[in-house]
Amino acid sequence: MAQRFLQRIGAFAGACILLFSSSARAQSPALDKPLPPEQFAACVQQLGDQTPTALKPLKRDDFLRIAAGAQFDDRVRQALLVQAGEPTFWWDDLAATTDDERVQEGRRILAANAETLQGIEAQFGIPKEIIVAIYGIETNYGPSAGRIPVLDATLSLACLRPCPPERASACLSRERAYAAVRLLRDNKVRPEAFRGSWAGAFGRTQFVPDTFEQLAVDGDGDGLVDIVNSERDAWATAANHLKTRGGWTPGVPVYIEVSIPPDQQAEFAATGKSIRLTTRAKKLSEWAALGWRGFDRSGQPVPLQLPGDPEVYPFLPVGLPGPAFLASRNFNTIYRYNNSERYVMEVALLAARLAGDPGFITPWPTDDPGLSRAQVRELQAWLMQRGYSQVVPDGVQGRNTREAIAAERAAKGLPPGRRVGQRTMRLLMQP
Repeated sequence: MAQRFLQRIGAFAGACILLFSSSARAQSPALDKPLPPEQFAACVQQLGDQTPTALKPLKRDDFLRIAAGAQFDDRVRQALLVQAGEPTFWWDDLAATTDDERVQEGRRILAANAETLQGIEAQFGIPKEIIVAIYGIETNYGPSAGRIPVLDATLSLACLRPCPPERASACLSRERAYAAVRLLRDNKVRPEAFRGSWAGAFGRTQFVPDTFEQLAVDGDGDGLVDIVNSERDAWATAANHLKTRGGWTPGVPVYIEVSIPPDQQAEFAATGKSIRLTTRAKKLSEWAALGWRGFDRSGQPVPLQLPGDPEVYPFLPVGLPGPAFLASRNFNTIYRYNNSERYVMEVALLAARLAGDPGFITPWPTDDPGLSRAQVRELQAWLMQRGYSQVVPDGVQGRNTREAIAAERAAKGLPPGRRVGQRTMRLLMQP
């Protein structure tokens, strides 16, 4: 998670809407400064007093004994602030998350673990490319699983976004903290390896503690479930989540890119928000009868047809002009893994590219497309040469990189901004 902190923040924001919605009536601390130690300690004590409401058994003494070693982590507060910060564009996020580097590494993993991944696909019914794509998007195939102690993260979240004491099953922030304590109590995780994101997700495929409790699977047959060190456990657990929480329709793609007949385009014009019409699901043949068409890999229009004639619905990330899709039930299944449309498309596009698909046919409505991670590193190296010592060539347009970009845009007389795409990168770096 460390390498993709700012890119993933949008996806986590969607997941945390549900996490914190039950907290709306509770008194939440202000986010303008860190939580004082005494306030954090008092919150932990209060959470201990509320353990009788836990959905799974947890004694107050066990909670307080384990939680006594936790500390408030201010990175959690900062992440919540970033949620309300500057937006990112679809074409930036997908350019970085599904670039050639990630595709090549994913194909290497598929080839090196063909038998294992085929077995997981046969057991759970989830395509191996989807599992590997989740692995790639979540943690860049392992090294970016996050560094924040999960106990600290979940307790910090529970204190920053508290739930009313009387709420039980709907109080996800409190349940997440309780689950983290139970995993430590029951030796289901090793304390030194129990690290992850600011939202409490850990392991190679990023599971929050309460979901891990429900869905974790021993994929390598050693009697333990270790999604931190075992790829097989992480892959099987991710597959079990998709199967159990959503179900998968075999042979049906997550999305089908389409062209919409001109006389039907008006209702799909850009509004500043994505257009996802789940209530408009129809058989694929019905969309075909309305004149909607698909594309082959060369970009040529083709009839819409799939075995079984599945139900699909319109999804346009940015409206028209821009790519248009018909999304299947499998889109909804990945959405339950991470409550973010952008995340679903990152996973689905990467999986398609792993399987040999060239990607989207229709261009994004911009004259300044997003950068691959290799291009971002090139830009960062140039910024470092320009004297921005805090910039690190990690391939992520984080805060320090964006501040340096803003300064260089001003120096070159470009419009104010903290973003660079392919066109503005050329303008910025020209002598």
